[in-house]
Amino acid sequence: MTFNTEQLPLQPAKSPHGFLQRLLTKGQVFPFTKANDTIALSLARETMPTQVKETEGNEKPSFWTEEILDSESLSGWSQLYFLVVGLAKVVLMFFLPVAYMLILLFLFFGSGGWREGLEDWSVIFYTVTIYFTLPCLLIWGHYKLVCKGYYFLAPFLKSKRVYSLNRQTGMVTLYKRGNKVRFTHPFIEFDCVLMSAPSPQGHLNYNLMLVHRYQPYSVGVPISNLIGTNERVVEYQRLWNMIQRYMDVSQPMPDLLVLEEARAKDPVTAAHDQQTVATRVTGEI
Repeated sequence: MTFNTEQLPLQPAKSPHGFLQRLLTKGQVFPFTKANDTIALSLARETMPTQVKETEGNEKPSFWTEEILDSESLSGWSQLYFLVVGLAKVVLMFFLPVAYMLILLFLFFGSGGWREGLEDWSVIFYTVTIYFTLPCLLIWGHYKLVCKGYYFLAPFLKSKRVYSLNRQTGMVTLYKRGNKVRFTHPFIEFDCVLMSAPSPQGHLNYNLMLVHRYQPYSVGVPISNLIGTNERVVEYQRLWNMIQRYMDVSQPMPDLLVLEEARAKDPVTAAHDQQTVATRVTGEI
């Protein structure tokens, strides 16, 4: 069932649920409105023109198109891999240069002279090179090859699907382990709830979720992953407005750089853009 603010069916009242559902919805509820062209500035800043140009002609479609917003996240193995890569980079850039410098200093300026200490320090040099330098170089080289597009070298880096918002069907889908569907329901059946919790540093972290109004699910759809957890409340309001605008088939899609290529493929958006251009040309004349 597509989401169309020009033809919205009446929704039944929310039924009472258990403790987990009440806990999940304990937050500020953002109402449904007729969305305007306001966008989340933090999301707009994340996508640069150079990034869009780099993805042109890419076989893998964008995570956000005229049909679907498909959110993905790194798997547990991916997170471990990038942690290891980060440690290898730190070792190569800071610890190993210091280690080799100390070996040379002790070799030339040690009390026994470099001839007497050559054998002992060569063993240390060999140990550092074999057990630290070469493994770190291999890890870093593997990472650079993956960055250049050799993804077959890292099959464990496959992302996992989190949720999808389908503009064409009006459906919201949340996934679980193995990219299996946890649930799928029409967009209009969800409440948008902003939850907050203090961080260990005393700052408020926010989580904007779509919570199903009629089913007692213990989890929601975490749409705040588009902008993070440390933005101002007004940014989450803008994000909710933008999501409504995207899902509303009676309105053009949000004016985002990431959707620039998809705008011409959506009839409502394409008609809006043509009218805007015609109006500007008429005004200039």
